[in-house]
Amino acid sequence: MSIDPIAVWANMKLKTWPERYWMLDLGDASAQAVANVFVESVGRYSCLIRDQASVSAIVEDAAVERLKAEVPVRDCFGPFRVLSTDGELPFDVIGFLGPVLELLNNEGIKAGPQCGAVFDHLFIYEQDVERASALIEGFISKAKESQ
Repeated sequence: MSIDPIAVWANMKLKTWPERYWMLDLGDASAQAVANVFVESVGRYSCLIRDQASVSAIVEDAAVERLKAEVPVRDCFGPFRVLSTDGELPFDVIGFLGPVLELLNNEGIKAGPQCGAVFDHLFIYEQDVERASALIEGFISKAKESQ
């Protein structure tokens, strides 16, 4: 039986991480340096992605400066803030982020999704984070009303 994503949203809370974040485009050789930064960034959001193009890291301000001193940074995007789900999110729910991404995109807000094993995360440009948070909170309220 499939899980209704709107029912999941109806019981969801939202967490806004307080730090500023940056997405860095790094070479493959930088993976170990980035992993070391993650160990020191306890309590802060961080993300490491290795794909067919390179290594990407999403890290907070202090980690950016450390990485720039240790490895070549090909490009840097941001500043972002991270909005995360903060409630029970079944791993098998299908279409969970779709309606929220559509809502934000229709309002001209860039939202970069990253899914974790327990929570989902959206990277929002810092200048849009308050508006994005209000839109998602409104979406959650409507989801509650529909249940």
